[in-house]
Amino acid sequence: MNDVISMIFWPISGLVLISIVITVHELGHYWVGRMFGTAAESFSIGFGRSIVERTDSRGTRWRLNWMPLGGFVKFVGELQAPTDTREDLQTEAAAAPASGRKAKPAHLVGRPYTDLNPWQRLAVSLGGPAANFLFAIAVFAALAMTLGVPQAKEVSIGGVVPGSPASVAGFKAGDIVLEAGGRTIDTRDDVTRATILSAGEPVAYRIKRGEEILTLTATPKEEVVRNENLQVSEKVGRVGLELQQRDISIRQLNPIEGVAYGVKSTGDAIGATVNVLRRLVTGKDGLDKLSGPVGIFNLADKVTDLHMRQENVSFVQKIIDLLISGIQLAALLSIGVGFFNLLPIPVLDGGAAVMCIAEGVTGREIPEKVQRIGLTIGLACLASFALLITGQDLIKLFGLSL
Repeated sequence: MNDVISMIFWPISGLVLISIVITVHELGHYWVGRMFGTAAESFSIGFGRSIVERTDSRGTRWRLNWMPLGGFVKFVGELQAPTDTREDLQTEAAAAPASGRKAKPAHLVGRPYTDLNPWQRLAVSLGGPAANFLFAIAVFAALAMTLGVPQAKEVSIGGVVPGSPASVAGFKAGDIVLEAGGRTIDTRDDVTRATILSAGEPVAYRIKRGEEILTLTATPKEEVVRNENLQVSEKVGRVGLELQQRDISIRQLNPIEGVAYGVKSTGDAIGATVNVLRRLVTGKDGLDKLSGPVGIFNLADKVTDLHMRQENVSFVQKIIDLLISGIQLAALLSIGVGFFNLLPIPVLDGGAAVMCIAEGVTGREIPEKVQRIGLTIGLACLASFALLITGQDLIKLFGLSL
């Protein structure tokens, strides 16, 4: 039974994750555009021909398309691709007819995207990533208030691997870890997170030894670690510490604490993403640190299998655990999508934001020809990057080596 459910959930879980995140992102653009009175031609989840479609009272086509690996909201007059054109907008008066009944508009309601000033268009461009980050904050806050967060009274060092970076740095068994990489320590996972993404780079650890407070610096060594639960191997930084935690407890946060926790968790995830990007640019890490749709599908599949194969757990509890893990993955994926879209590449929101800022500062509109050239280059770069990441995902999935 569990194997059958795992097979059914394999495509569904990945599609649901991607669809949730893309919908949140596009709704961010849509509602900011609506706030400025912009007319939206269509709101689409997926690409290609529509499976289900309806047109609302403002003339916007809400579409679910057959290829559910993305989505978009298209405002009237907006250039999203090199082949787009800027149609003239026809609107209908919002005033009610003499009968007093509200008329159903025959055309799109609102003004063209090009009528917005540069700063309003900037807000629309940033609306998608902002929605992704707010979604993640809401998820982390809700989970912290309902399920609680783990907290340890003390995280200490149970042992130090001889000859390891930690041994060289002077760590000793019994040391209490207060901070790692500038992070305050609540559980031993905080120490691990500060270490695994910093292979080859020094990390400062603030510890308490007796009554003395010390700062020790160790440089994590890159190791290949196998996660048997998810059946994946990854390169991580290790310093050779055996960590212990005392009096671990789960505490449910109040709403104010929950929101603060959501903001902090989202900020930490963004910081980790920036760190990965920095290490990619400087050559300290390879593209194997990134994942595309294939990697997302594979991770969702592994998480599904992990929960459905639990022993001595009721079926209902397995589904609940799976849903909780799924919403956590959606929050993390939402942060990744929001951050990626902020990169200053034409076609992405970051590229559009750069053009809006340039226009706002100079007071001169970017020529349409220049925009089309930029979109063409950006689209080519994005397609090449997608192919490269997909290749990396396939290599990791099938255990191939170059």
